[in-house]
Amino acid sequence: MKLWWGRSLFSSPCFAWGGGPRSGGGGEAKERGPLHRFAVPLPTFGREEKKRCAPLLLSCVFIGFATTAHAEPIPYTQSATVSFRTLPPVADPKALNPHVRYVGGYELTAHGTDLLMGLSDLQIEPDGDALKVEANSDWGWIVKFTLKPDGKGGMADSPLEIDQLRGTDGQPFADKSFGDAEDLAYDPVTHDRFVSFEGQQRIIRYPAPLTFRGQGEVLPLKGLPLFPANEGMEGLTYIREKDGDSLLIGAESGGFWRCPVKTWACTEVHGPAVPGFMYMLTSLAVLDYDDPRRDHDILTLYRFYTPFTGPRNVLRLTRLEGDRLVTVEDLAKIAPPLPYDNYEGVAAVRTATGYRIYLVCDGLHDGDKPKILMYDWDL
Repeated sequence: MKLWWGRSLFSSPCFAWGGGPRSGGGGEAKERGPLHRFAVPLPTFGREEKKRCAPLLLSCVFIGFATTAHAEPIPYTQSATVSFRTLPPVADPKALNPHVRYVGGYELTAHGTDLLMGLSDLQIEPDGDALKVEANSDWGWIVKFTLKPDGKGGMADSPLEIDQLRGTDGQPFADKSFGDAEDLAYDPVTHDRFVSFEGQQRIIRYPAPLTFRGQGEVLPLKGLPLFPANEGMEGLTYIREKDGDSLLIGAESGGFWRCPVKTWACTEVHGPAVPGFMYMLTSLAVLDYDDPRRDHDILTLYRFYTPFTGPRNVLRLTRLEGDRLVTVEDLAKIAPPLPYDNYEGVAAVRTATGYRIYLVCDGLHDGDKPKILMYDWDL
């Protein structure tokens, strides 16, 4: 360590280390064995040196005690919050669907924590005049906050709650390869949560009421292929059915599977072609569990990316019909001049005229702030 004053403290002649030519009062150098390089020698002093060096040594002792006295950690007592910066207004010049309108978005800034990043999916629940948001991060966290209008055309700051996803032992994951959470689903009756992971391919159930504060249960899924690295289970949603519920899984590399809760024996679902060259699946979400006409309608989000153009997204409505997932209509495309980014999650909330659709992004670069985009779909 380099000290703050000009010369190094240990360049002082007071620190003539034993075992060298300046031993004691100028005695002969002692022969050093082969292990001398591993020894920690002590300083040796003559009578005059002791008088001259005493003040310096006392200063060192004082500095040591002072440093130790101030080394106690100071707890951080500020609660984490998130603020919402309204994105600049922009019109969509090439809307894919005349009934779907871009209404704006927000950039999220965390205060009191640096863990608000890498958001891959979200669930939204109405709560009076506010919306409760639950989002998973591909770093192995669950973040919770509230969207509530501030009366000035924006959103009020919200408390930010962060939980670590946990394994079957109830402990947080050791590293990102275990905590790479991609999509989030929930049982609307039991409120159990299901999270798909890409680094270590698996789905973990977090039973209510503890959900993410308790230990997870790895589902014993059968019949799934081994997906390519970083192109695994990006899409996951829960399907309510008369003869038994199931999970619908979509892979970024292509393909869909239905996994009944009773057996976890997954079978392939014949899905539609992607919306364009190099588009890949990023999220699945049931549109509306409370409407029997819509509880098999699936919001299906795709992403395109090249380093020359950056990302693009297409949001499509599909419908699960038996062992087929069919395209109903394209809803929106995110491309310039809209605030394009790496959108990976989608959710919808019923409104008086249809649905408001929310998209969340996992920024392309480290340090990028998450964004939430909103579309109104009038039926």
